[in-house]
Amino acid sequence: MKFTIHRNPFLEALSKAQSVVEKKNTVPILANILFSVDGETLSVSATDLEVGLKSMLAITKGESGKVTLSAKSLLDIVKELPQAEIEISKKENDWVEIVCGKSRFKVVSLSANEYPALPAFEEKKYFDAKIEGLKEMIDRTSFAVSTDATRYLMNGVFFEPLEKNIMRMTATDGHRLAFMDTEVFSVMPEFKRGVIIPRKGLIELRKFLDEGDATIGLAFERGYVFAHLGGSYLFIRLIEGEYPDYRQVIPKMTDRVAKIDKATFHHALKRVSLLAHEKSKGVKFSIQPEMLTIYSSNPDLGEAKEEIDVEYSGEAISIGFNAKYLLECLAVTPVEKLELHFKDHLSPGILRGEGQPNHTYVVMPMRI
Repeated sequence: MKFTIHRNPFLEALSKAQSVVEKKNTVPILANILFSVDGETLSVSATDLEVGLKSMLAITKGESGKVTLSAKSLLDIVKELPQAEIEISKKENDWVEIVCGKSRFKVVSLSANEYPALPAFEEKKYFDAKIEGLKEMIDRTSFAVSTDATRYLMNGVFFEPLEKNIMRMTATDGHRLAFMDTEVFSVMPEFKRGVIIPRKGLIELRKFLDEGDATIGLAFERGYVFAHLGGSYLFIRLIEGEYPDYRQVIPKMTDRVAKIDKATFHHALKRVSLLAHEKSKGVKFSIQPEMLTIYSSNPDLGEAKEEIDVEYSGEAISIGFNAKYLLECLAVTPVEKLELHFKDHLSPGILRGEGQPNHTYVVMPMRI
């Protein structure tokens, strides 16, 4: 096996693959990248069995065959090489030679026969999905995904069809919930129910989306989601099981609504949270007509209070929240004005951008 390729596209493909490979090295071969030459095409593949990536690259010269090389070592080498042609060839006893200009490396490889079989990406039925819509859904929900391994079903986002070609992406960790509705597909795939896309796969899909402009091909098949964009393919193993019934925690009625300038609220909340308890990050909201007071107290540090103007004409209410949860939502809500919806001090609060009913953030109250 031998191939010659320019350093720049090769380095780009290696960088993508490096983010997928198994970091813990429980199975040595998964720390490697699989290179396969067929004619004038080189495929660069990486997987940790949960997520897999395959990039197709044009080469100037090639001899058919397969080889695997350490993702980290090869990436480190190629980063330091000049912008020129690189020749990689397989030698005896699984040694691989890398030549670029006057630089020459000999590295050890593992047998390509040990590498796990990857799906036949090209054979799937892909449906065109809007890249901007998917980006927005991921950005506005992924921060709320649970990282608690005991809550396995919450370790991803729930992607489900609603009516009229609308898709919903939902994430929750049991303390807060974020969901967004938007039209993603022009022709809807056949969904029997929603699917749970794990957090790591979602991160790789988000990176993948940055490579395209308009649409990406998505396919759903036997516990996997497949993505196709240009000359690259991605697969993600879905989380199997029933996603919790998140609709139960969304208040049916919130008769108190306060409208507030996002920037003012964001900066005030950030300042007051500086003196909140380090673990709970609890702050207290006192809302009365035309005024919101945000208060925090910590016996070891002191206390902070800030008053800001709001549009509110209902009865006074006091309620506690985790400031970190609210700040994370504000960071991905690109609006000038917010709506804060409340029912009472024991019910979850709802945060939305004004005029944006398709994105909803629900946060559980705290006792402060």
